[in-house]
Parts: sequence; C-alpha cells; structure tokens
Amino acid sequence: MEDTEDVAARGQLTPLILQIERDRGVDLSQYRGSYVQRRLGTRMRALSLTTYREYCAYLTAKPTEYARLLDALTVNVTDFFRDPPVWDIIRGEVIPSILAGKAALGHHAVRAWSAGCATGEEPYSMVMAFLSAKGPRPERMLLSVTATDLDPIALKTAERAEYDIAKIDHIPRTDRARFVTSDERHFRITPEVTERVRFRTLDLFADEPPMALDLILCRNVFIYFTREQQERVTGVFHRALARGGYLVLGRTEKMATSAGKGFQAVSGRERVYRKL
Repeated sequence: MEDTEDVAARGQLTPLILQIERDRGVDLSQYRGSYVQRRLGTRMRALSLTTYREYCAYLTAKPTEYARLLDALTVNVTDFFRDPPVWDIIRGEVIPSILAGKAALGHHAVRAWSAGCATGEEPYSMVMAFLSAKGPRPERMLLSVTATDLDPIALKTAERAEYDIAKIDHIPRTDRARFVTSDERHFRITPEVTERVRFRTLDLFADEPPMALDLILCRNVFIYFTREQQERVTGVFHRALARGGYLVLGRTEKMATSAGKGFQAVSGRERVYRKL
C-alpha cells in the first residue's frame, strides 16, 4: 500500500482531474479517490514522475499517454448486463417507451446499434431485454441489432455466442432460463437471440453507420477520443437515431455541452439520453 505522505507529496490532484475531464470527458468522480490515486501512481512511476503537476505537463506534451492512462483507470471488460443500474433504466424506461411508441403508430420494426460491442455480451443483452419486456406484445417485434467493433478477433468471438460458464451469473435467472443453454464449462446464447444480431467491423469516423435507430449503446468508447472526436461521433449518433431515439454512454463519460444540444437527459447519472 502506498504511503499517505507519498501521495500528499505529489501535490494537488484537482487540476489533473479537471484536465482529464476537459481533454477526454472522463468523469473520475465515479471512482473512489484512493483508486484514482493508485492508478495514477502506477503510470507516474512508470514515467519517473513525482508530482501531479509534472504528469499534467506530460499529458499535454504527449497526448498518446491518455490511452495508457485510461487503460489503467478503466476496467476493460465487457459483460452481460454490465452496470445493473443502467440496465434498470433501459428495461424500466427506455424499452417500454420504444415499444409503446411503436404500438401507437402500428409499427413493428425496432432497430438498435451496439457501437464498440467487443465480444458480444452487450448486443445479446439488448436482445434479451427487448424480448423479455412487458408491454405491447414484444413477441411481434421485428427486432434487429447491428453490433460493430474495430477488432475482428473480438467479433469472431461474438459470432460464436459461446462464453465461459463464469459469466452466466451476470444474466438474470429468468433470461438465463429462456435464452441460454449450458454445460459444466460453457454456455451458449440461443438462436432466438443470436439470429437478431448482425456483427460487422465499423470505424465510427469513416464508415456509414446504421440509420433510423431506436436505441444506440456506445459505452466506454468515448473515453479514448478527444473532445473534438467525441463531438463528431455524437453528431453521427444524432443523425443515426430516429426522432425520440435513445443514446446510452458509459457511466464515466460526460457528453460535451455543445454536442448534447440535440439530446435531453433521461438519466444524467447513468448517461441515458433521448434525441429531441
């Protein structure tokens, strides 16, 4: 454990936290202070820096360090129904609103996008949440989810839809009973779910996105972009969403004020927004 005097000797942490938020939009208040200090200390020791002021200057001079810092700060894992409070809102507010809107118009097609889907847990969670929703006959939905990532190896894993049995506990029991088959070591997502997901590689800055969407999940991707890049991608999402569509970001990711003018917050804390 680090000596508290050593931490104190590094100086004032607030300017560094504000710089990271300004440059990358990462809200470090979502983490415990001691955790942030430990992770920062790891990067600073690797660079032979002794104060937060020195690290501020280093980040300014060498912005590529942000990638290493964010890898150190964030838990780079994906999982089924990651961050339950976010999924409580998606299940309890977002999906019922989408389905009610479709029913009122006599429409059945529902389109969603998981941007930065990694190994597939998130898009499969989306489909399970929609199919298990209570409301205007969700079984009649023509549901399609586009799941994209830059990593072709991760996408191959996602397409297999087979996961280590240790991950199964993250899937609620009712969904598990309906959408999962398992043995002692692995479990598979059933075709009822997988047939509704289409995986493909996509560059958020260069490729044409899916359009006329009801829901976009892009979680823990923005932290790797500059604020200018975040604004560009937010514009892409705004254009891709149908009127009244929903956007969900990662819990540590703050939407830039200028980029967020076309959205209203459904839950600012959980980073759930709706297109105006």
